[in-house]
Amino acid sequence: MADYQTPTRVLVTGVAGNLGRKVVEALASTPWCTSIIGVDWVAQNVEFSPQAAERFQWVKADLSQTDGAWTELLNNVDAVIHLAAIHSTPDATWEQALASYGMTLNVLQAAATHGVRRFVFASSNHAMGAYKDQPLAGTIGPGKLSAELDPAPGTRWNNGIEDVYSLAYGTSKAMGERLCQAVGAVSAANGGKLSIVSLRIGWALPDENDPSNINYSGTADTPVPTELPDEASRIALRWFRNMWLSNDDLRRLFLCSVTADPARWPAPAIVVNGVSNNSGMDWGLESGRNLIGYDPQDDLYALLRQPA
Repeated sequence: MADYQTPTRVLVTGVAGNLGRKVVEALASTPWCTSIIGVDWVAQNVEFSPQAAERFQWVKADLSQTDGAWTELLNNVDAVIHLAAIHSTPDATWEQALASYGMTLNVLQAAATHGVRRFVFASSNHAMGAYKDQPLAGTIGPGKLSAELDPAPGTRWNNGIEDVYSLAYGTSKAMGERLCQAVGAVSAANGGKLSIVSLRIGWALPDENDPSNINYSGTADTPVPTELPDEASRIALRWFRNMWLSNDDLRRLFLCSVTADPARWPAPAIVVNGVSNNSGMDWGLESGRNLIGYDPQDDLYALLRQPA
């Protein structure tokens, strides 16, 4: 896939969400992105910076409609960043996860048939959630949880009220990655120009994204207690902290995912871990550095206001 040109016109789905807002601002901060179309199922309810607003268009659309009018938008974009989901948190039901997968299928199919050159899929760390606990936890170590390992969806933890298992959500993300690989391979076999990056995105909290707000309960609603209630909570807190993605690294991650030249990729569709450079974490960063030039700079443990 030679002579890759940096996309200048980008469509972002799920633009009303936390990631959507930050991705739009990241794109607007570059000199090469001249046009941003934001798609969501709600009317515009977000204010963007003047820099973003001058090149941004909000479109209300239902991405679950396979042949909806929204597909025509892809005639005029070079890249798609797909963040949208029916239910974007790990407690999604199987029904919600299936509906989100259907949206991914619709957007990816439309991208492949409308001449889009780069598709970025927002996968999740929950596609690898079973590596948090034994027996899979015993097979990894610092830097060893690479993007090349087989997916193992579903994280288990207790949120302080009940046990949570993100199997449905994580499975939909792992299936989305496989779908991207299949579509990428078919596009290449037929002379297509579509290249795809799946990002296993970690913890990116809203707004300032303060790492001190990451809690063993899997939410950011309450401060981390001085003493954790049990060993399972300690393991959960370490797991969640280690996948923190700072705002600056989020910007680096998504911009690299759009601009990276696929000429040296091993396949038309690749997977990259989307976390910051957190000390001692299991998540590996080499694939991201080598394939898309993603070199995260921030370390949660250097920024915490309290000890780990």
